[in-house]
Amino acid sequence: MRRFQERGDPAAFEVVFHRNKLGLFRFLLRLSGNPTVAEEVSQQAWMRVIELAKEGRYRPVASFRTTLYSLARNRWVDEYVRRHEATHATQLDDPEVAVEELGGMETDLTELFARRESELAVREALAALPPEQREVVALWMQGFELVEVARITGARWHTVLSRKRYALEKLRRALAPLAKEAR
Repeated sequence: MRRFQERGDPAAFEVVFHRNKLGLFRFLLRLSGNPTVAEEVSQQAWMRVIELAKEGRYRPVASFRTTLYSLARNRWVDEYVRRHEATHATQLDDPEVAVEELGGMETDLTELFARRESELAVREALAALPPEQREVVALWMQGFELVEVARITGARWHTVLSRKRYALEKLRRALAPLAKEAR
């Protein structure tokens, strides 16, 4: 990122972009529950990174990844949470894409339906979480340590820890029937 900022090297930015684009999109998808919103916020965050770098104002106090996710999270909060446009979650993925992801795997139909039912239950359980808990879980699922989650969200570490704990308890309760069926 420094090479991009200091020299305007597009190849350097391309490397940073390709390393982080999918993870950022997945985080925003979990956060918003809407692929269109996730794509839009992701693009806005990347544009902000480019803008900061070109102005010479990109001076992260944390890792690039933490800074990027903070920018994206703040944009999502500004654009969607505060406007109350993120109150209704939609299906997170296109069924055709999910089937394509199975590739050439030999899967019988009952397993496929069970998997789709499980994915739907998980998506619904995540969507039912309060936004503050959902964002903590989404960041944690992206591999961020809770200290980094606190930095990204601007919440105190103990608050993040509580949000994660309560979210996981709610997810366990919501998904308990699914776990019983799997036995």
